[in-house]
Amino acid sequence: MNIKALQYQVAFGDVKENLTKVRKQFERAELKETDVVVLPEMWTSGYDLENIRIHACQDLEPAKSMISELAQEYDVNIVAGSVANVKEDPDEVYNTAFVVDRKGTLVYEYSKMHLVPMLNEPEYLAGGQDKVETFTLDGNTCGVVICYDLRFPELFRDLALKGATSIFVVAEWPMARKAHWEVLIKARAIENQCYLIASNTYGEIGEIGGQEFAGRSMIIDPFGKVIDETADHGDGVVTGRLDGNEVARIREEVPIFDSRKREMYHFL
Repeated sequence: MNIKALQYQVAFGDVKENLTKVRKQFERAELKETDVVVLPEMWTSGYDLENIRIHACQDLEPAKSMISELAQEYDVNIVAGSVANVKEDPDEVYNTAFVVDRKGTLVYEYSKMHLVPMLNEPEYLAGGQDKVETFTLDGNTCGVVICYDLRFPELFRDLALKGATSIFVVAEWPMARKAHWEVLIKARAIENQCYLIASNTYGEIGEIGGQEFAGRSMIIDPFGKVIDETADHGDGVVTGRLDGNEVARIREEVPIFDSRKREMYHFL
């Protein structure tokens, strides 16, 4: 499965501009023979949290329709980052990731359960209530999580135990904690013996306490090797080929799942 994860700067609080940006990113990305394209977190609005209800999608629209069109036009699956999203209750805005297949069909959505205190997310967003699940793209079992979720290893182990061989991390991860981003992405790949595909934004975006985002999008293999990565700044595309046989080989070579002692772990 050939992957391309996009890194670019999200326009702060400008949904129209961000929809245009995504189209331009697809035009530039040279997607021939690509199976999956990955977008970053909150790509429709950025972290304009004070105005997030104004910017929010309604049941993923209009973002979902545009992503569906792109999936069909380019014949690719799209892990469509995440968007501010209102469901039934107009007073609750979620940070929702979604995935469409090559036919433009919605195959999975997940609302971020861990909200970031450092960016005041709990003040403006509602936490997702659904557990993470796996989904299938071109016969590969995958999972997706959102930014701060990276700090919770239980979430990744849950997906790995459900059969995930690739986990996508869509993010707007701050520069102030870039070192954590780099270490945790590799750690989650190594400890779960699966591919980690991370799409992040970069640069100073809006006015949220002087935050700058860290870039450094990357793809990590199941042994912790960096397949490809971008710089801290600048638009970029990370590219990699994911091989389920490599996951099986490494899990057989270092059989951590067989060695687990569930009965000895208090939290289980």
